[in-house]
Amino acid sequence: MRYITFVIPQVDDERCSNGDCDNPAVNSEAIQYINLLDDGTGVGLYQLRGGAEQGVEVLEANQDVLACEVSGASDGLVYVHFRANTLMTDLLSLLRQYEIVVDWPMEYTDQSGLRITMLGEDKKIREAITGLPDDIQITLEGIGEYHPDMRQVASLLTERQQEMLELAINEGYYEMPRRATLSDLAENVNISAGTVGEHLRKVETKVLMEIV
Repeated sequence: MRYITFVIPQVDDERCSNGDCDNPAVNSEAIQYINLLDDGTGVGLYQLRGGAEQGVEVLEANQDVLACEVSGASDGLVYVHFRANTLMTDLLSLLRQYEIVVDWPMEYTDQSGLRITMLGEDKKIREAITGLPDDIQITLEGIGEYHPDMRQVASLLTERQQEMLELAINEGYYEMPRRATLSDLAENVNISAGTVGEHLRKVETKVLMEIV
């Protein structure tokens, strides 16, 4: 079974009120699950950062949100019933058409993009990517043979280490040739290059020890 991971940049979705996706009250970490209903609306479980109650207030002000409720069992988890926009309708319809499975959760990036990992046969994945509408632009992050423990490696990292790793990948630190130095990364997060390097060395050590 193969996987492909890509990012859709600047996702405007039902988290936005009056087009404002930068409101910290609806700063999302992930979509734990989302599905289209027969009536054209959608339901999803969103993981919000910070206070979920304030996030619900902002969501309820959005005319495309039909209902939302905070989960009492998990901090920051919110159930949302919404009018599905073109992006989600096209994307989820495509998954069903080509028999593709999502490796949940879908993760929001710091730039308001949406990172998605899809699983399936190599031919089906290529057909699904080719079938994306022209107005859905993606940035490829990874493709290859899927291993169920891939997300387990990420779970070994602290939140800060995950942030540093994501920054390094996004800025091209691990590309050949490198597009960014430790000093470049340090400027983004207002810490020293030595501290960034220490974070990344710890990340690399944990990852290598897990896969060797």
